[in-house]
Amino acid sequence: MRRSLVCVLAIVMFAFAATAAAAQPAAAAGAKSESGPEAFGEMLRRTDPDAHARYVRLREARDASLSELRRAQERYRAGGPELRAVSLPSLRAVSLPSLRAARRKYAADELAFLDFLDERDRQILEQYRRATEQINATLAERARAREELRELEKE
Repeated sequence: MRRSLVCVLAIVMFAFAATAAAAQPAAAAGAKSESGPEAFGEMLRRTDPDAHARYVRLREARDASLSELRRAQERYRAGGPELRAVSLPSLRAVSLPSLRAARRKYAADELAFLDFLDERDRQILEQYRRATEQINATLAERARAREELRELEKE
């Protein structure tokens, strides 16, 4: 029981340290520490290489679709408001569908990325819940032992 408690506490402490490291604010300009996404990615790389690979893949897809969305927005804006409305309907016919497609792609990629983060957070919460249950069981066991010892003291 004591060994499992030590293991659970080690896991909880590691999880808190990893979460705290990922949640640290970016350091002042010029400092050489990693930013939030890089720190989170590094923590994943060390603790769960498969999740890290998925994280990198999803993040790169999201970043690529965001870049494509920005390019599509620039193409759409290229004619200016008066040209888009009056003299360049062909620009609208070409750029508006590509802008909509880029928005849909970005939304889908961002949703996949957020789903990954939510899944990861739920796993961590479940680990915390199990660790909390084990700690509470240990506390209850100690309380029972304390009561028994107090009864022995009275005899």
